[in-house]
Amino acid sequence: MNDLMTIDDVAGMWKCSRRHARDVLTKLPGFPEPAPGSTLKRPVWLRSEVRAFANRRLVRSPQIPHSSLQPA
Repeated sequence: MNDLMTIDDVAGMWKCSRRHARDVLTKLPGFPEPAPGSTLKRPVWLRSEVRAFANRRLVRSPQIPHSSLQPA
């Protein structure tokens, strides 16, 4: 398994668009800084840090996916 994640990998983890991952997710408080050696045009993040961030987010504010909502 690769230890680095691209913006495409981040988007895949959250099942969102690449644009949303770039413009929203990576700007959330606590999202890890790009890994050393990253460039502004092609940032990469350490997979372990992104997973730790995702786990913290889910514990703090779990969200119910729209597909699991049941009509009243």
